[in-house]
This record gives sequence, structure tokens and C-alpha cells, in this order.
Amino acid sequence: MKYGQGWEPKAVDWSSTRGRILLEASVLFAQRGYFGTSTRDIADAVAIRQPSLFHHFQAKHEIFRTLVELDLGPTIERMQRRLDETTSWAEKLHLGIAYDVLESLAQPFDARGLYHDAVLALDEFEAERDGIAMFHDQVERLVEGGRMAGEFVAFEPGFVLRVINGTLFETLREQGGPSGSVHGERPVQAADFVLRALLVDQSRLPAVREATRGRLPAPASVHAR
Repeated sequence: MKYGQGWEPKAVDWSSTRGRILLEASVLFAQRGYFGTSTRDIADAVAIRQPSLFHHFQAKHEIFRTLVELDLGPTIERMQRRLDETTSWAEKLHLGIAYDVLESLAQPFDARGLYHDAVLALDEFEAERDGIAMFHDQVERLVEGGRMAGEFVAFEPGFVLRVINGTLFETLREQGGPSGSVHGERPVQAADFVLRALLVDQSRLPAVREATRGRLPAPASVHAR
């Protein structure tokens, strides 16, 4: 099953023509939106002819889908690892948020234009909608697990999910795309922000934070893990 256990997107050589198409398309999707970007626009940005673009991707939606796969697939896999760990619920959530923020800030393509409801509602992106629903379920299970264990205060898991997503998207906007500098402390700060609102015992936060710091890779090495 796509986005399920063991599934992973095809690796990309970012210096290849296929990789350059994805990079330039991600910038255009972020700047103009999916509907405001044509395959001609993408080909022009890569300095190739449209027939060359169609050699790698038969249509615009295939480019968009590939970018979502590259962002969403690893996110689901990381969150599943958190759920499967024997660490506390607080550690799972904190590391999960910090790792996702770090990965989003460090990846080479621009993810700011990938999660608009009007685009993902198109028939071509049914699998992507299912993948997003899978990730949402993972996060809500984690939040509910923490509540049942007495680590988190009682709060609607769906609202916590929206807060987590909002925090992630704001860090992306703050950076301004892959060309912006990575704020070294932002991944941990984002995780602190969410966990502080949920922890029953606030005195645990420093220890949870240090556990995350001990497992979080440096921005330069995040893709090697």
C-alpha cells in the first residue's frame, strides 16, 4: 500500500534533469500555486523544452504528486517509528515534531505549496489524501496515548494535530524556502511550544528536550540518516 509500512518514494538525484524539474516546480508551486503553474513554466525555469520535461513526467500532476511523496512518505515513516518506540509519550511527540520541522527546513525542495485543500481534492491525488489521513491518525493516536497514560492533559486530538501542522507550516514560511537559513534552534523550540501546552507535569520538559537533542541529527546530516 502506498504510504504504508515499507513503502518509500523513489530516490532523487537533485543534479539530474528530473531533480531540477522537481526543484524548480516546487518553487513555482510555492510562488504561484498549482493552478497558476504550467508545464511550460516549469520547463522554462529548468531551461529545457516541454518534450524533455514530458520524458520525465507525463503531466503536471505527476510532478506535484512526486513532491508530496518525497515530503509525506518519510514523515509517515518517522512518525510510525515514534509510535513503535518504548519511550514515553512526551518523548515520542517532542522528537516527532522536532524531527519533522528539521527535515522540512533542511530538504532541498520547497514544500510550502504542497498542501492546499483545493489541489489535493483533485481526483489525481486520492492516494495523497489517504496518506495525509494516515499521518493525521498517527498523530492523534500519539496524543490520545499520552492522555490515556496521564502524561498529557485532556484535549481534542484533532485540534492538537492542527496546532502541530500550523507550527510546521509557520516555520517553513519563516525560513522562506530552501534558500533561507535554517534556524538551528527552531525544531526544538517548535516541539517545546506544543509539548508545553500538553504536559501534565511541566517539570519534565527539560529532560524531554535533552532526550530529543541527543537523538536529533544536525541539519547538514539529516538526509544521511
